[in-house]
Amino acid sequence: MSLALPPLPCPACGVIEIPRISAGSGPHVAKAVCSACGRFVKWLPRALVDVTEEHPMGGVNRVVLFGTISKYGVEVRYANNGTPWASFTMIVTEIGQDGKDHPTLIPCEVWGKKAEATGDLDAGQLCLFEGKLRKRPKGEGQWELVVSGFELTPIRASAEVLP
Repeated sequence: MSLALPPLPCPACGVIEIPRISAGSGPHVAKAVCSACGRFVKWLPRALVDVTEEHPMGGVNRVVLFGTISKYGVEVRYANNGTPWASFTMIVTEIGQDGKDHPTLIPCEVWGKKAEATGDLDAGQLCLFEGKLRKRPKGEGQWELVVSGFELTPIRASAEVLP
């Protein structure tokens, strides 16, 4: 940051000196702080500060669920343009420190060709589901967080017991 500020009075200690420039917070690019006591003097406008903004690192939106399809099963519908859409609730059960099961019900959806195949799965089927978090409209001005899927893989448990 290259900026020449005039001497400013510090509201905390009263010293009149050229303040140091420090990084801002929130919507503010930079702030002037007292060179004597280090306290805030004033916010500095973007036009006064030469800052090349860095873009933040992109995030990762990936969800992997291992659980069962709820008792209501899978409902397959078709969007106005004819695209198949399957929606269901997945139950992911964790065992708590108290030794009891703690189920979490997670709304899920699958679009496209995989949606029709998903419709063949039964309630209670153990599955591995991969997708991403997405918001979908729930009502007027309300949104619901769902897992929108890429791949739903049924797990076929074997009845064999190894010695």
